[in-house]
Amino acid sequence: MIISILLVDDHQIILDGIKQMLEEEPSICICACAENGRQALELAQKNLPDIIITDVSMPDMNGVELCEQIQKLKLNVKVIVLSMYASEDYIFKAIQAGTKGYLTKQDTTKEELISAIHKIADGEEYYSPAVAGIMMKSYVNQVQKKGSHESKTVQDLTTREREILKLYAEGLSNQEIADQLCISTRTVDAHKNNIMQKFEFKSTVDMVKFAIKNNIVSI
Repeated sequence: MIISILLVDDHQIILDGIKQMLEEEPSICICACAENGRQALELAQKNLPDIIITDVSMPDMNGVELCEQIQKLKLNVKVIVLSMYASEDYIFKAIQAGTKGYLTKQDTTKEELISAIHKIADGEEYYSPAVAGIMMKSYVNQVQKKGSHESKTVQDLTTREREILKLYAEGLSNQEIADQLCISTRTVDAHKNNIMQKFEFKSTVDMVKFAIKNNIVSI
């Protein structure tokens, strides 16, 4: 099986280098080259390559936008990003756009790129070790943050915070709560903000849901 490739990069010297490297591989055929995403999209519709290997940062439609357009047009073309950028933002935007692989120019060998091409042509996905490491670190951070948030319980409320949360859940206004507890509305607001920050609530509705769930107030 010969895998047809469309190469996209706005730096001619890099484009030529990748082309020369891949042309040495008998199972790969370079069907076209483009200098930006817009040109690549036109060539993709004309040539229908199996895979597009694209840079991510380019003028006149970048690699992420190109991938989005490929998906929108429902072209049966898989996209690999080969970029010098390996930030979490670039990686996840590319994945969300539908790319099947992401490798970094500075770390990728000829053998790794060819292996990635074959894996993706066979229906798999491929992310270089550096990229996979960034993805894993992001996932771990999210899990830890979520775990920290979920570990918060009603026991983390002070007595006054619990009183105020209960009254909010019962529908009382700031002024009514202040009057009932003989404190100022400013103090009520301060306690409310502490509760919101402690449990990462986004709104008063979240506070009320928490109060009901934890039997601070009955419905």
